Amino acid sequence: MNKHRLFLGITIGFLMTIFQAFWAFAGTASPAGHLDSIEGDAIAGWAWNEASPETVQNVTVTITNRSTGETAAVLTAEAGEYREDLQAQGMGTGNCGFHVEADWDSYPEGAYMITLTVEGHSIPQTLYHTTGADDSLVPLGVFKTTAYCPCQSCSEGWGRHTSSGKMASANHTVAVDPKVIPVGSHLLIDGTEYVAEDVGGGVKGNHIDIFYNTHAETRSHGTRSSEVFLIL
Repeated sequence: MNKHRLFLGITIGFLMTIFQAFWAFAGTASPAGHLDSIEGDAIAGWAWNEASPETVQNVTVTITNRSTGETAAVLTAEAGEYREDLQAQGMGTGNCGFHVEADWDSYPEGAYMITLTVEGHSIPQTLYHTTGADDSLVPLGVFKTTAYCPCQSCSEGWGRHTSSGKMASANHTVAVDPKVIPVGSHLLIDGTEYVAEDVGGGVKGNHIDIFYNTHAETRSHGTRSSEVFLIL
C-alpha cells in the first residue's frame, strides 16, 4: 500500500511539473506585430502578445539605408493605441496600435528599409520608403493583387511549398506569372518588399497573389489594385 501511495505521489508530482512547465512556456509566447503603412512622416503598425493580451508591448522601428546598410534611425514606442480594426480581429481590447514619426525631409536621398522588433523579437517583415529620386525602383505598372494561404482551399495540398522550392512566408512570398515577372524578383507592393517565389495556375498577366498565414487574412485582403515596382 505504501508503495502504491509513493508511486501515486511521484506520478502526481511529475504531472504537476509538466503542467507548470507548459503554462510557463505558454505565458512566454513570442509577441506578434506588423508594420501597416507609411503616411507622411508617420509609420504605423501594431504589436500584441496573445499569451498576455493586456500587456502593452514595447516596439522598436529601425530605419536602414538600403544602399549603405547604415542605420539611419532607431525609433521606439509603446503599442497602446486603440484601433477598432484590431479589436474586430480579436486582438483583445484593440489597444495595441502604435505609430512613430520619421522626419523624411531630413534624410539624404535614397531608399530605406524599415523593420520592426517587438519586445526584442524580430518581426519578419520589411517596409520600403524612398526619399528623392531612386534609380533602384523600376515601375512595372498597376497589378491586380489577391491573396492565398497554406490551407487546402488556397494551396490545393501544397501548403507552404512553392514552385521555386522555397517555403512560403507571410510578408515575403508572392506568386507571379513568370512570363511577366521572373521568379526570384524582388518587388515593392504597397510599401512592402516581397520576393516572387511561387507561380499559380490562376495567376496570369498583371496579377500577383500574396501569401498570408491564415485564410482570414486572405479574405481581409480581397482583390485590390496596386502599383508594383521591381527592386534592382
